[in-house]
Amino acid sequence: MSQSGGNGGATSTVKTGSAAATLGHLSDVGRVRRHNEDNYALRDDLGLWVVADGMGGAAAGEKASAIVVDVLAREIERGTALEDAIAEANRSILDAVVAGEGKQGMGSTVVAARFAGSDYHIAWVGDARAYLWSDGLHRLSHDHSRVQELVDAGLITEEEARQHPHRSVITRVLGGPDGTAAAPDLVSGSLKPGQGLLLCSDGLTSEVADAEIAKVLSREMDGSDSGSGSGQQAVDELVAKALDEGGSDNITVVLVGVPKNAAA
Repeated sequence: MSQSGGNGGATSTVKTGSAAATLGHLSDVGRVRRHNEDNYALRDDLGLWVVADGMGGAAAGEKASAIVVDVLAREIERGTALEDAIAEANRSILDAVVAGEGKQGMGSTVVAARFAGSDYHIAWVGDARAYLWSDGLHRLSHDHSRVQELVDAGLITEEEARQHPHRSVITRVLGGPDGTAAAPDLVSGSLKPGQGLLLCSDGLTSEVADAEIAKVLSREMDGSDSGSGSGQQAVDELVAKALDEGGSDNITVVLVGVPKNAAA
């Protein structure tokens, strides 16, 4: 796992005027995998936050997800639209394979949030997710996966989807066998002070149900008597819960939001 340009990282000459800021972040290899194929970017200076989950085997998966976060940051810095930056990341993974970097078929899922002021645009490919924290937890993304198709058809429940033997089969990916199933879905909105976005790889959501995620955020983010009011504490607890439930995959969680004391 690598982190690209976090709060203490290199800054850009391009400023966005983003009202959002990194509230917490953590990535963990989990309890089963030997390598962390997740990568993430914290670019407060660009108003950009990214979580990418690589696939294709240790070196290849990590390479693919690293390409995603690096290309997105580079393209956003150039003024490229988020969906076009994701298309460029897809091409870059395929070009890397041709150049002998990584492995044939390597790929990555991605979820990315781009802010201008308090307005956000989110794009995703695969089963990395985005949630809104605003008077409760609201899932913004819709998985590109076989089990999501079964849920949509009413054949299984969300709880059954988390345990389904085909839960890791995704229907869209950056790179992959031929790079043709890489179109992102998009959603836009605006945050008020005290609200936030949670971006994560499926290593969290395959182990921890949405209701449990909501409990952690409610306790920690709202600063109740038993919580800390800390975004980082919330992220740490979510990763710990995923590990306690088995940690069968790499786990990456990024929390970004508009601070409570920000001007409305």
